[in-house]
Amino acid sequence: MDIQAAAGPSRLRPVDELHSLLSRETAKSRLRRLASRSEVPPFNPVCAQTTLTACRAVRSECTRVHFEPIIRPWTNPSLGYCSYLNMCYGEPMFSSNPSLGDGPRSGTKECRYLHFQVVPAATRHVERPKDWPARLPPSARRRLLPEPTGEAAGPAEPGALVAAKAQWVNCDIRTFDFSVLGQFQVIVADPPWDIHMNLPYGTMTDDEMRSLPLPALQPDWGVLALWVTGRAMEIARELFAVWGYRRVDELVWVKTNQLQRLIRTGRTGHWLNHTCEHLLIALKLPAAHPPDAPVPWSAPALAHIRRAVDTDVVVAEVRETSRKPDEVYGVLERLAGQGRKLELFGRKHNVRPGWLTLGNQLGVSQLTEPDLHARLTARYPDQRYTLV
Repeated sequence: MDIQAAAGPSRLRPVDELHSLLSRETAKSRLRRLASRSEVPPFNPVCAQTTLTACRAVRSECTRVHFEPIIRPWTNPSLGYCSYLNMCYGEPMFSSNPSLGDGPRSGTKECRYLHFQVVPAATRHVERPKDWPARLPPSARRRLLPEPTGEAAGPAEPGALVAAKAQWVNCDIRTFDFSVLGQFQVIVADPPWDIHMNLPYGTMTDDEMRSLPLPALQPDWGVLALWVTGRAMEIARELFAVWGYRRVDELVWVKTNQLQRLIRTGRTGHWLNHTCEHLLIALKLPAAHPPDAPVPWSAPALAHIRRAVDTDVVVAEVRETSRKPDEVYGVLERLAGQGRKLELFGRKHNVRPGWLTLGNQLGVSQLTEPDLHARLTARYPDQRYTLV
């Protein structure tokens, strides 16, 4: 009997059916994705109708979060939504928003557009995505994501067993002696690029960026990720070549506003308003590796890199100045789970367990690695370093 006839006529053309089969996630890919998935914290989602008034027009009860407009004497609802919403200098309610620094600037006029405030849900509850799978047991995760050994595991670092807690060093990165830190399998940085715009913080020149000794901080095939925007995209690619790195991928952060909608008016961009930022990801090439030669992904030295686990797009709300989405840390940790991790130009909100953060706005330094604490204390005896 003809199998196809028994099953009934196919609704897809052969080419469409083939494309569907090739695009389907394999069982191995799904298991690797589940093994690498971090636990999602409980959250209260925003109602699809956005405002409480619109929601009540279609249903009598709703357990989700809503927004309601803030009406001031100067508000003109016919003008529509403010492009900045809770990032606006002209709305008094948001004067304490950390993203606005010291609040509304002197001489700022009241904004006449609509702004919104959160109306909490009547009852707190937990919602998870539909059919959210249970996390795989540790034994299954170890089989799917084996720990690298030998050369792939990288050099053993002192204090590796106690580095699970957050560490940070308050310093001026331009003059800091990086030789006391050791090496890191993953480095992420949000440099204060000189993008030829007025910014609420100091910037570094292109030459100062080139002088950073990042190659000395990583072993061969270490992962370096740089946040870029505007002209910094070209500068970063130039720096990769100068430092001996190969750009291998790029992650895009699509920015959303308070109402979880795409930001239409950003505060950066010379020609177009920027609604996204880019994270360029590169690998450090061995000195003997030809610059134009392909990356030997099947080599044991690259066994620590877990490819095809995450996507290259993160959609997340804008928060404090220069604060990036927390999801990006998970992407980097899953990409290269082994070895020490370093963040440069970080602030207090960047401090994260398992990472060492360097920046000039971190307060009293805190360390968990005794050897690192000893080296820093010997190098900078006048500085205070707390060992926990």
